[in-house]
Amino acid sequence: MAAQQRILMVDDDRTFSTLTQEFLESRGLHVTLVHSGEEGLRAFREEGPFQLCILDVRMPFKDGFSLAADIRAADALVPLIFLTAQQEKESRLKGFQLGGDDYITKPFSMEELFLRIQAIWRRTQSGQAGLQAAKTELQVGQYRFSPLARELRLGDTVQKLSAIESNLLRMFCESPEGMIDRDTALRRIWSDDDMLRGRSLNVYVSKLRHYLAGDPHIEILNVHGSGYRMVVKA
Repeated sequence: MAAQQRILMVDDDRTFSTLTQEFLESRGLHVTLVHSGEEGLRAFREEGPFQLCILDVRMPFKDGFSLAADIRAADALVPLIFLTAQQEKESRLKGFQLGGDDYITKPFSMEELFLRIQAIWRRTQSGQAGLQAAKTELQVGQYRFSPLARELRLGDTVQKLSAIESNLLRMFCESPEGMIDRDTALRRIWSDDDMLRGRSLNVYVSKLRHYLAGDPHIEILNVHGSGYRMVVKA
């Protein structure tokens, strides 16, 4: 992981967020900290680029989800980590629908947050390194898929993919007969098999179905008790 990677942190808890900023900077990161969604959007637009954003979900006026939607409209690829309260487990699924890469529950260990940041960057870097020696484009039915650029192209239409979406589609393309084991996918994408992440995986599969809907010959099927299978009919 490169030193001085730039992170945007948006959290209205001024005391703990300042301590978190100090901790992350002691680990060699550069953290821009602001305390409202409005400030976060302004910082993202004016002080970027950032290599990762940490967004508190529960903030007044402009919450973390609204901010994430604005960030995604400007940058489809920057990784997002959501900070959620324990009672907000169900709302985390919305975060993944917005293209979030991970979440962490408050109160949290600063060391855990740092490790999750490292894990996201490690996945991104290792995926790119592996692709340098592999095919740069894959054919998926009528689509052309570029894992390195995280783009899915149908004719002149280009769909940008998040890191998780791109990794998942690549797994489908590289798996024998398009079959993905659920537990294996969870470990490769998030390094664990947490039940809630399992539900989040369903969200990402649904998003891929939507992105691939332009080709009626492509189906992503649920395999009961096992996982998923992508079928491209001749």
